[in-house]
Amino acid sequence: MTKVLKFTFFILFPLIASGQYDFEKYPAIKFKAYNNWKTNETDKKAENSISFSDFFKNGESLTIQLNSFKEHWFENSVIKISKNNIETQNFTENIGFNPIALDSVRIADFNGDGLSDIKIIVPYMGNGTALMNVKVIYLFQQPNQNFLKVSFDDKQSDNRSERDFDNDGNYEIITMKLSSYQNHSYWNFNFFNLVNGKLINVNEKHKYPILIQFLEKENYKITNKISREKMKSFALKLPEGYDIKQ
Repeated sequence: MTKVLKFTFFILFPLIASGQYDFEKYPAIKFKAYNNWKTNETDKKAENSISFSDFFKNGESLTIQLNSFKEHWFENSVIKISKNNIETQNFTENIGFNPIALDSVRIADFNGDGLSDIKIIVPYMGNGTALMNVKVIYLFQQPNQNFLKVSFDDKQSDNRSERDFDNDGNYEIITMKLSSYQNHSYWNFNFFNLVNGKLINVNEKHKYPILIQFLEKENYKITNKISREKMKSFALKLPEGYDIKQ
């Protein structure tokens, strides 16, 4: 690295590192990420699979297979769950699992019940801010070793992961969407928890949602153009595209 580049880096790094959303002051979940997908693609479909040995507490393995069909790419894709190479569940999902765009699988206990869960983020692209479009899929492990599938549409953000606001071990899921108000655009952040097998909005518990004005530069500040009371009207009962199956 040249002296000029080093100088520029050390001058700009504190400015970059100082940018922070309000929720980033709370503990972020710690997860393990895996990206060793195996892909088998034909003229008719794309199969993507990933396996984890000793995933379950009794030492049994887990395999996740994502199948998309080229005749109906964004409809009725299939998520197959196998334990010790025996299929135990499958779910349909209206998204195309593009092998090129598949993100890492994240493993963590997202809802604090002592069982390992799965999170998969699937980009589906677009133009402009639609380039940030993703489908978020959680597979919450149940005591019987089956999974509860929760999915929704969201925007990708590198600065965002689940946060534990009240230190109860059930990490708040933070969703992000673009909302409009009085000819301005705002990033709209809502909070959800998995409670009794359902995703519920917990904004009121934490004085959310918050709106952050969309600008042609990095911006992390809660807007002062809208009162916090008015922001409550932007709350989402459920994330867009919400689907739950078991």
